[in-house]
Amino acid sequence: MTSTSKKYPDPTVGKVLPEQNFTVTDESLDDYFEGLKLDRSAFDKGDTPLPSMTANAADNYFELSRFDQDKGHLWMRQEWQFNAPLQRETSYVTRATIKDIYERRDRTVVNTAVSVLDQQGEVVITSNHHQSFLLTPPVNQVKFRDPTKKEGVRKFVVPTGDRIEPFERTISLEMCGKFFHGNTSYHTDLNASQELGFQDVVVGGRMTMSYMGHLLDSYFGPSWWTSGYMDVKFTNPTWPEDHITVNGIATGPLEDDPSREGVFGWIEKSDGTIVLITNASIAR
Repeated sequence: MTSTSKKYPDPTVGKVLPEQNFTVTDESLDDYFEGLKLDRSAFDKGDTPLPSMTANAADNYFELSRFDQDKGHLWMRQEWQFNAPLQRETSYVTRATIKDIYERRDRTVVNTAVSVLDQQGEVVITSNHHQSFLLTPPVNQVKFRDPTKKEGVRKFVVPTGDRIEPFERTISLEMCGKFFHGNTSYHTDLNASQELGFQDVVVGGRMTMSYMGHLLDSYFGPSWWTSGYMDVKFTNPTWPEDHITVNGIATGPLEDDPSREGVFGWIEKSDGTIVLITNASIAR
């Protein structure tokens, strides 16, 4: 999303944002599968519900929750709780509140809490979107540290458990354009990305998070849509033509809550750079 004149005031904690309507249309679903290059045969046969991460399009509050200085903004974290699967071509209502604003290293983070409600007023999905901004000083070009030289570089120990079959993709600019419905933004267009201070198109967090969602959909099955929880932390940007591998380890009952079964997941580039990490679980 390119920088434009601001229609709304800067975010404040506790601000309630306007209700919006949300529908997973057949057209948006086509863009989802084609943009991610995912096999949709199981869904088309009725063997699986809508992909859980089609819900991420319900988080459509950026213009209402962003700071006026939006150059260099990036996703930092996403939390999701699933209570029921979404239905295609069905109208839902989304409600959102700015839950918190906090500092994280050199960034200011806005945590927007979103709820998706069905036509009976039941909450089917909740999320918390932690979106980060570089406010002081404003940037002309975003500088990224070498991932291998960061303090506390992520060299996590793969937890004990059963490895989930990984899958790989090379994310092209064409895929980004399809996934984001042909819209021009810093996720699809070089000029738009450079206006926000990035040297290249930034592959959207919606895309990489959706790959992790696909892994969890496939592994957990029906229980994922009714009791799933995922906490995704974005650790490094992804660029067009990056080759990624989506990994997961089934870790069994959670230590702090044996009533839930966990998975630790991560997405890794071919050079070893970690794109995101995920802690996920379902009710047993």
